[in-house]
Amino acid sequence: MEFLTENILLILCFVGSGILLAFPSLSKGKNSGLSPAEVVIKVNDKNAQLVDIRTPKEFATGSLAGSVNIPTEDLMAKLGTLDKNRPVILVCQNGRRTAQALKDMKGKGFAEVYTLEGGIVAWQAAKLPLTNLAIDRKEKAKRKH
Repeated sequence: MEFLTENILLILCFVGSGILLAFPSLSKGKNSGLSPAEVVIKVNDKNAQLVDIRTPKEFATGSLAGSVNIPTEDLMAKLGTLDKNRPVILVCQNGRRTAQALKDMKGKGFAEVYTLEGGIVAWQAAKLPLTNLAIDRKEKAKRKH
């Protein structure tokens, strides 16, 4: 008992540190964020749909292969174009815009909705490829000539 009374501050710091270390893993499950590697696995194993909610101009600068561009302001109106029975992964530039879209989609009956943590920025940092529509169009035009 003497140990506890003499070291209460140390014990509180230890318990507090444990809670703070556990908190990020607890909140990760709640916000349904996926790392770039986890996104690749979901797409390959579960045939997940990639929905890029950036503006068309942002989307044209580079996107994940196979993603569809449905800007944030159009998402609710175009939910019918998505399959509710397949996982959906929302993508934006840095991961901030997808949080509200995730909540909205879950409210509309989409059970399996995720976000790409860190967005396109994290995808590029992981050295994963982007499809660039402007470059792809130029290459196709060159092949025709």
